[in-house]
Amino acid sequence: MLLVNKLVPIPKKKLLASVMRSSGMNAVLHRLPTWSGLLVVNYHRIGQSSACPFDQNLFSATSEGLELQLKHYKRHADVIRISDLDEVLKRRTGKSVLITFDDGYRDNYDLAFPVLKAADVPATFFVATGFVDQPRIAWWDEIAWMIRQSKVNKLPGSVWFPEGLIIPEQDRSSALGAAVRKYWTLTGNQTELYLNDLAKQTQAGRCPVELADKMWMTWEMMHEMSNSGMDFGGHTVDHPILAQQSGKTQRREIFESRARLIEKLGIEPQAFAYPVGQAHMFSAETKHLLKEAGYKYGFSFYGNYESCVSVDPYDIPRCAIDFNMPQAIFDSRLTLPQIFAKK
Repeated sequence: MLLVNKLVPIPKKKLLASVMRSSGMNAVLHRLPTWSGLLVVNYHRIGQSSACPFDQNLFSATSEGLELQLKHYKRHADVIRISDLDEVLKRRTGKSVLITFDDGYRDNYDLAFPVLKAADVPATFFVATGFVDQPRIAWWDEIAWMIRQSKVNKLPGSVWFPEGLIIPEQDRSSALGAAVRKYWTLTGNQTELYLNDLAKQTQAGRCPVELADKMWMTWEMMHEMSNSGMDFGGHTVDHPILAQQSGKTQRREIFESRARLIEKLGIEPQAFAYPVGQAHMFSAETKHLLKEAGYKYGFSFYGNYESCVSVDPYDIPRCAIDFNMPQAIFDSRLTLPQIFAKK
């Protein structure tokens, strides 16, 4: 096996990936045992992002792009489902890919599901059940909406942003990123106050709940998908940052969301994906609660692949599929995930 573990800076990664693709090196490496283990890829939304008034960064691919990506996975790896995980994690040989989707957006049913079904490829959908039961705008989408609708170009200094927050007229992505990252740091009783203050300071107001119409999948849609070979897992009720919550709140989010999946889909979900999923966004207590609730696996979201050498079943890494990801980077992930699956 070729061992490549050295961290490579992002610009150099792009250059290396470009050289590997243009030179034909990827085609050669695909036939060699350059790695073994599990690569878990994660999608959020499917479609065109340009007309979306919410968080456009959540779009992972178009339906056409997804179709091509599925062909790539099938050509160069074994595409598995959750029920295969025990065997894959124990055998430590072969190249396996697990495809996941987070949150439960309607386009997962409208656009992703037909492509997956046509390709005969399974995927696991991690759903925040509260958005299905009571459709509303998710906090990250509401933040994006308020920043986009802001009538001011700078927020005044506040407890949230002591030096204020600049919201440029032309490109508001940096302001959006800062506003979302601030939310990540807040405890449960601060989040609603923060959203209300942001609504007031941007002069945008809170996002109308009517905009959530047809944003999320329904239980009927998910039941159809489950009957067609798709898997479902937990993603909490309301998608909070679990490490910022009390033990009581974490328990409610984990146990109640699992109970709804069991009740509505008639399944025993085996896997859970931590909301946002960075290393500091879940804790040892969170992992203990997953096990107590009946989950066998917990998925994080800070890059990398699972080499299966020393596995923590409650911290299985995933890497993001981004809409603007260079094709060379995508291609190289299945040849050298030691480099290209890392952030």
